[in-house]
Amino acid sequence: MARFIRNFHSRILSPTGKTIALGLKLNRLIWTEYFDAAWEATPLHEKLTWILFMSNTLTILTLFQLLALK
Repeated sequence: MARFIRNFHSRILSPTGKTIALGLKLNRLIWTEYFDAAWEATPLHEKLTWILFMSNTLTILTLFQLLALK
């Protein structure tokens, strides 16, 4: 049983934890550095289009939730 646990940890849990940590680091890098640079270079009309798209998406998701929970 101990061999199974060691094997499971070394083959499954350890690589999964490293993958999640790397994903979090890359996500933070994208949203703190690359997104800011890209957002500053984007024209105003495109920024407004993205904001409208996100607000409409959240509205539709909220509507689906309300309809599913009733």
